[in-house]
Amino acid sequence: MTIAALLVWMCTAAAGGYLLATRARPADAGPAAEPEPQPAPVAAAAETAGPGVPAAAQQARRAKDRFDPPSLVRAKSEPLPGMRELAEFAHPALAITGFAFWAAYLLTGDRVFAAIGFGILLGAICAGVSWFTANKRAVRRGRTDALILSPRLLLLHGAGAALTLLLTALITARV
Repeated sequence: MTIAALLVWMCTAAAGGYLLATRARPADAGPAAEPEPQPAPVAAAAETAGPGVPAAAQQARRAKDRFDPPSLVRAKSEPLPGMRELAEFAHPALAITGFAFWAAYLLTGDRVFAAIGFGILLGAICAGVSWFTANKRAVRRGRTDALILSPRLLLLHGAGAALTLLLTALITARV
């Protein structure tokens, strides 16, 4: 059963790798794509300042943000700036690390490796769900850097992750 979990994990990683390799078409790849409306720096500064901030502080913030490039203004207006990029890095990195610990468990039979691999797998799944959610939000907002993902491959990758989680949970609980 441990080898089955490793094989399912490898198939899930292959589906994820294929998804990453083929996802390289941004949302604006279509001919009818419209440019993303850029928020004005003044409006973004007023939103981040909040209603309870004095007018002098808002004026100082507007003066400071006056020379911000559009990408920084967009990043400042996001609820959690950089979350999608962090999840895009963390998901594959955690998955590879967890796979290495699970392979170490398979080779040595040491329960500590199984528990660590299972914990890292949970973190990889959380990062993947965060990445998916942040990307969906970017697509809905019409951001040009949002990724259009194949629903079938995404479903296959998610099902593989769920099966891997189930197998590793059963094995880790048994050990």
